[in-house]
Amino acid sequence: MTQALMTQAVMSPAIAMPAIAPVPFDAEALLDRLSGPMTRSQSLTLKSLAIEAYQPGQFEKDLTRAEAARRIQMLRDEIALADSF
Repeated sequence: MTQALMTQAVMSPAIAMPAIAPVPFDAEALLDRLSGPMTRSQSLTLKSLAIEAYQPGQFEKDLTRAEAARRIQMLRDEIALADSF
């Protein structure tokens, strides 16, 4: 195969990519989702991270999804910092 044919074969896509329609942003639905109670997965993750970071007080049963996500990230950051020493 010549260089020109190889370049053309590489540059021309073999699979046509479909157009992706934009998803409408629904702020109210997002707020409802984040203000709901934390998921079972978040609860389990938060509890195990709180125990690992020696901060069991960070785990509470009645947190919102947003607050649980914030605490999970904070504990992950704190554990990563402690592991870096």
